[in-house]
Amino acid sequence: MEYFRDQAQRGDIILGYMDETGICSTPGNRYAWVKRGETHQVTATRSKRVNIMGALLSTGDFVSTCLQESVTGQYFYAYIMGIAKQVKEKHDNPLIIIVDNASIHKSKQMQAWRDLLQEDYNTTLYFLPPYSPELNRIEMLWKQMKYHWRKFTWMSTDQIIEWVEDVSNQFGEKYLFTF
Repeated sequence: MEYFRDQAQRGDIILGYMDETGICSTPGNRYAWVKRGETHQVTATRSKRVNIMGALLSTGDFVSTCLQESVTGQYFYAYIMGIAKQVKEKHDNPLIIIVDNASIHKSKQMQAWRDLLQEDYNTTLYFLPPYSPELNRIEMLWKQMKYHWRKFTWMSTDQIIEWVEDVSNQFGEKYLFTF
């Protein structure tokens, strides 16, 4: 990993940390100060979970997309292809994507697609060791989004999608993240 970071700092490669997460309409439980005898609460209303695929790139970009259904290997491949194409057109540097060992990343079908990514876009997937989410920097971004940038209110599916787009578009300006 250090080797890739050094190469990315020199500008020899583009490094991308990629993963998926889900956002529910009701925010995660947080602690809060309230007056004695009052209860801190958010009204629970059911809505569909929004799944997000995201890539935190060494160029300083955060690229994301939202799905209102489960993330499959086909969606994952299409997402990587989109990012690989953008990087090739914009930078023409090799792209190394850091991913975990989720089944959609390592399936037999994905193996054939990984070969195409390498041939067509000079993009390689690098798999983290099992049970090491702390090595994937996008995990820190997900935490920041869910527990610090998100307002502690109920959000509809459309509001979640708009908010994720806002974070992606204003990442590095309004939404700052350093590590």
